[in-house]
Amino acid sequence: MRLRALLTVGVFFAALPGALAQAISSEAKDKVLLSMQNTIQRQAFVPGVDFAQWPSFLAKRQSEVDKAEDIPTFVNTVNSALRDFGISHIRLFSPQSAKARVTGVSQGFGMATQKSESGLVVTAIAPKSPAAQLGIEAGDEILQVEGMDKPTTYPIPADRDTTALTVKRKSTGTIKHFLLAKKSYSTDRPNTLTWTNKDTAVLRIPSFSRTYDAKQIEGFVAEVNQKKAKALVLDLRSNGGGFVRNCQHLLSLLSQPGTPIGTNVDRRITERYVQDTGGDSKDMVAIAKWCGPTSKTVKMTQQPFLGKLAILLDRGSASASEITSAVLKEQRGAVLIGKQSAGAVLVSLFIPLVSTDGFEVQVPLSDYVSPGGMRLEKNPLKPDVAVEAPVTEESDPVLESALKAIK
Repeated sequence: MRLRALLTVGVFFAALPGALAQAISSEAKDKVLLSMQNTIQRQAFVPGVDFAQWPSFLAKRQSEVDKAEDIPTFVNTVNSALRDFGISHIRLFSPQSAKARVTGVSQGFGMATQKSESGLVVTAIAPKSPAAQLGIEAGDEILQVEGMDKPTTYPIPADRDTTALTVKRKSTGTIKHFLLAKKSYSTDRPNTLTWTNKDTAVLRIPSFSRTYDAKQIEGFVAEVNQKKAKALVLDLRSNGGGFVRNCQHLLSLLSQPGTPIGTNVDRRITERYVQDTGGDSKDMVAIAKWCGPTSKTVKMTQQPFLGKLAILLDRGSASASEITSAVLKEQRGAVLIGKQSAGAVLVSLFIPLVSTDGFEVQVPLSDYVSPGGMRLEKNPLKPDVAVEAPVTEESDPVLESALKAIK
């Protein structure tokens, strides 16, 4: 079993009952919960967090767990209990969600929702998904599902391939009717390099996970240097993070070799700090200062880009994206543009749960402190230039602000 350290948080979209809403037995739930408890208590670590509290957190929702008859309801209930830890990067994944994370192919509507007074409100739309193809937008209110007013969920009947939605468009207030179908769709988004003028390029990196192509990114940076660009805009909006090595790779292409990336405060470092100094095991900043940086940029075979930098952020920019932004701001003077980030930065692993037919749990292994002494977990990066105006097909106010900032 190959485990790789990750810095990732993402938006998880509702999936199809035909694929995900299969029944789950009491015996299967017990196996998942037992394996979860063993994994969390053996592996999970964040300074100051008592993971031994997991049984008590779960006990508060035991009746809901017992009532859960299908996998999505069970997973949502367990994840609700996990949120009592008050940290990111700890989450249960169903077998299909675990598979989709690896393959980049999901089956479902491709939209995330939350309850509202009138029913449900759409909070996010996955590109290329059935919802996106129909024109459903984030902010739309779902008023009816199959004629049912004020829905709290949007199930597709088991014997049908489509479901009818009545939606109120947020921007105009108009009522629209959609027939949503069961489909598979790709969640992959490409890395891109575009030029706004001869002096400025925009590098869009949607993820530091499976779609991060190191050779492609190296080629993009080589092109920027070859064309003697004076400025680079790094677009990390909706980038929920990914592999630690990819974060280090990008920073090595944009910084001098040996630039500190920060300190990952893990169990071993924390125990050594307490033993050697008698200090507080919960003081991440003090531990990081005592330890020094645990990672630095490395020398690449090509020259790094050392021109002006601006970074585009939003509330979907998390984990590895936040580390990248913090390091480039502190060490390279990058200007942060857009909205505040997620404030979700812990190194974690996705661990398969034994004897559970594909369930996985994400558990944190260490906290992170930036080279400048900033803990980012629950402490979002704030933009130097805040931009709340929405992006449309006609304009991108965030990018426009970045171009002004790095002139």
